[in-house]
Amino acid sequence: MAKANPKHLVTLMEMDAAGILELLHSAVEVKAKFQKMGPSQELQGRSAALIFEKPSLRTRVTFEVAMVQLGGAAIYLSPSQIALGKRETVADAAHALSRWVDVIVARTFSHQMVEDLARYASVPVINALTDKYHPCQALALGQTLLEHKKRLEGLNLVFVGDGNNVANSIAAMAGHLGMNFTLACPRGYEQPEAIQKEINRLFEKKGTSYRTVHEPVAAVANADLIYTDVWVSMGEEGREAEKKDHFQAFQVNEELLSKAPKGCLVSHCLPAHRGEEITDAVMESPACVCFDEAENRLHAQKAVLLALLKK
Repeated sequence: MAKANPKHLVTLMEMDAAGILELLHSAVEVKAKFQKMGPSQELQGRSAALIFEKPSLRTRVTFEVAMVQLGGAAIYLSPSQIALGKRETVADAAHALSRWVDVIVARTFSHQMVEDLARYASVPVINALTDKYHPCQALALGQTLLEHKKRLEGLNLVFVGDGNNVANSIAAMAGHLGMNFTLACPRGYEQPEAIQKEINRLFEKKGTSYRTVHEPVAAVANADLIYTDVWVSMGEEGREAEKKDHFQAFQVNEELLSKAPKGCLVSHCLPAHRGEEITDAVMESPACVCFDEAENRLHAQKAVLLALLKK
């Protein structure tokens, strides 16, 4: 599935284009098969441990339902239940869980936590969101683009907002698959420099464009997709007033969408703060595919589970 670390899905950086495309096409096929035939028993008798340090609607529900619809089972582990890294070491928890379950799905504040789980677990580990990356969200977007645009290579993706974990994963996917990526953000909210350098190498290999700009109207002039996310992520609540002030000009609204080409799509990883980073009018417009993407979280994650567990 991946070049460097085929056992886990920690980031999309460590994968290659063929591996990502295989997952995306598998997700499309899994969805079509489910719509025609309903649940399967492909993972009968298999189990997943869901370690969630952060609140979740889409990620938790889609992983639990994915396991059920594939014939398996999921066990949700809240922070108070295991206190990962506090009650016992990450290594010990990873070793113990590996004796009981077939895959560990982890949604943590620290990316290092998922890296450590993958280092010590003898079963696959899936990153369900960290402070650096959200690969499952990017895969769901890739599936959604395939469904709506019928292609990926050459598409222009514009992320309007903070250079955060979702932006990092979408940029990594775009770089691998020959898409162009633009981050439109206020000054000081760019992707971390080390991540920029790592991602930029992917675009240099493909000869595609990877850029950061600070003016949203110019950024969307050739966009095939405008993407956004909340301005204040979990764990940043103390910066709410500061960030809202800086991001006001980066709202995805009808005026901004009118500057993009006809047929440009809009999406959001959700949950959305309507009236802040995106307006009701855009969320409810025909251009918005965020709920298609949310639906595809289920099937893209099924594709990941099947790729990791059906070897």
